[in-house]
Amino acid sequence: MSDHEVRAADGAVTIAFDEALYPKDAVYGAAYIFIDRCYVKLDREGDRIVVRLKLKPGTERSLDALVGEFENEILGQAWRRLITDENRELIEQVTTQALAGAAGPPGLDDLLDMSIDDESAFEDPLGIAMSWEDKYKKVSKATPFDPQGSPRDEEPKP
Repeated sequence: MSDHEVRAADGAVTIAFDEALYPKDAVYGAAYIFIDRCYVKLDREGDRIVVRLKLKPGTERSLDALVGEFENEILGQAWRRLITDENRELIEQVTTQALAGAAGPPGLDDLLDMSIDDESAFEDPLGIAMSWEDKYKKVSKATPFDPQGSPRDEEPKP
């Protein structure tokens, strides 16, 4: 007995997959990929999952090509599921480390818990928190200038 059977009728194709060979979520994933170009109907006949594909208007593909693409996609989906199942522990470890890293470095909670009244939170021994204007302002006793650049004490020239 083959692992799937294909029937064509009324401008649609029906493919029945044995669920023992193709997991249900792999069939669902493959069907989802095709919803942009086909009407997809999923059904069950005993221990087989039945997928009916009918091309949407304006789609230029043959039914044979559609069946081949769907078969390839379901194999890809089943393979991805197998890889995920085999590497679940590694995926969980990486995810745990990523989420732990998003929490910030150790000791950040202690720094954030400091009260605003605590003077040590505002100490700046290196002068890093000083604004640029305060750090580089020039102290001058010269005559102030207006925005056009001429001294204010002088009258404008005609």
